[in-house]
Amino acid sequence: MARKSEKALSRKKFTVKLSEDLLAPWMKKRLNVPTLPRSTGTIIRELLKLDLNIQPPEQSDSKKRKICAFCPYNLRRMTRNFCQTCSRAMCGEHHANMCKDCFENK
Repeated sequence: MARKSEKALSRKKFTVKLSEDLLAPWMKKRLNVPTLPRSTGTIIRELLKLDLNIQPPEQSDSKKRKICAFCPYNLRRMTRNFCQTCSRAMCGEHHANMCKDCFENK
């Protein structure tokens, strides 16, 4: 029930707020899934009004080589260069301080 000083919510606003409140715990749990697509994580953070800065994983093993995330799979170019924002591997052809996806989302 609304207080006398507050205006009552419309039915539509009430249902939207109710659905957001019911989905919030599930969305927070979903953020911890390591295979969650970055775009989905960004949308969830916007809906939950969380900090949009993505914390890159710690790189204690920075000497390890990984396959470039931007080359076609059949090339399998190995590299030790990583994006400073999202820590995805980038070969010499794609190397920059920030990958194109992070640059476009910034």
